[in-house]
Amino acid sequence: MKFLNNLRKIFTPPSDDRNYWFYVKCDHCGEVLKGRIDLHNHLSIQYGEGRAKQTYYCRKVLIGSNRCYRQIETEFTFDGSRKLMDQQIKGGKFAAEDDFVG
Repeated sequence: MKFLNNLRKIFTPPSDDRNYWFYVKCDHCGEVLKGRIDLHNHLSIQYGEGRAKQTYYCRKVLIGSNRCYRQIETEFTFDGSRKLMDQQIKGGKFAAEDDFVG
């Protein structure tokens, strides 16, 4: 029974409360892509002076599947509570969820 529970965990998608979803639009072809950051596993901790200065960093590179296959590089900074503080992008623009057709 324990084996089946472990197998179920592998194939069950992660819950939405631990994910940060974002959407980007390619500068070259206009394709809108959806990205996901797992706030418990994809973040790298960055230590500052004292515990209050602790932040998290994540870099994601997205590549389209339909048109141009160009890389869109994103960088995110989160505070100690894993709330978004800053986001940067190269090769595209951030888009709204409504722009994504998936």
